Amino acid sequence: MTVKKNKQKIEKVSKPYLRGDMYDRTTIPGAIKFFFGMLGMAVAFVIFCVMLNIDHIWLRVIVNLAIVMAFYLFYAQFGMNAGADAVNQGEIMYARQEKGRPVADWEKKLCYHPFKGFLSALIGSLPVVLCSLILAFIAKRQMTSLGALPAWVTSFEGREEIGGALTYYHVVDGMSLETIMRLIIRMTVMPFVNIVGAENMDAMLTLERVSPVLNLLPAVIYGIGYMRGVAVRTTVHTDIALGKKKAKRKQAKERRARVQRTPNQLN
Repeated sequence: MTVKKNKQKIEKVSKPYLRGDMYDRTTIPGAIKFFFGMLGMAVAFVIFCVMLNIDHIWLRVIVNLAIVMAFYLFYAQFGMNAGADAVNQGEIMYARQEKGRPVADWEKKLCYHPFKGFLSALIGSLPVVLCSLILAFIAKRQMTSLGALPAWVTSFEGREEIGGALTYYHVVDGMSLETIMRLIIRMTVMPFVNIVGAENMDAMLTLERVSPVLNLLPAVIYGIGYMRGVAVRTTVHTDIALGKKKAKRKQAKERRARVQRTPNQLN
């Protein structure tokens, strides 16, 4: 015989809020903060991924994917916090409006808009994405560099008939636009560089071609997290309502206990 437990359905509690605009006075400062966040992520990628460049391929893939997921979760959480703050702003402005108090236009713009997170993050990631697009269009398959000349060969470089043929070994390529873009973008996608292997020239070329998509992902994840702001505030209000219900039940139970003790004390 099985005993079925009836679970009380929890009703979600939400508050009305004013809806703002996609663009407000915090968009550009937020975009600048997001840009420096991406730079910080790139530096962290270089530090962690160089330290964790493991020879075992599967272990290297797992570790680098874990690093990427950790940073993506950070962006999602960062977006959720910003979205929840914007919804909270909308709730405050709605309550003020209901009381007949004036709401300034700039205050209303600060309220939640579902695409506000996407706009701010996309503006912030624009410099990195533009560099990625430049590299994607101009990138060419890198060739294996020439090895060092043996010591016994270098002794013959002074001879006219031999030295001319060896001058190619001393040609140093300048810092081209492609080289500069490659240095910047490889920092931002370093975990993926470790996964595919820097020595795999064909895979590296493909990675550089898809780098704009990879560098757009943080902005997209931030925007999706921002859209979760309404759900976060609903959870907060639901928890507050449940807490109040529990407190009322506890107070009612204590009152009943006091009423039951009073007749016993009189007897």
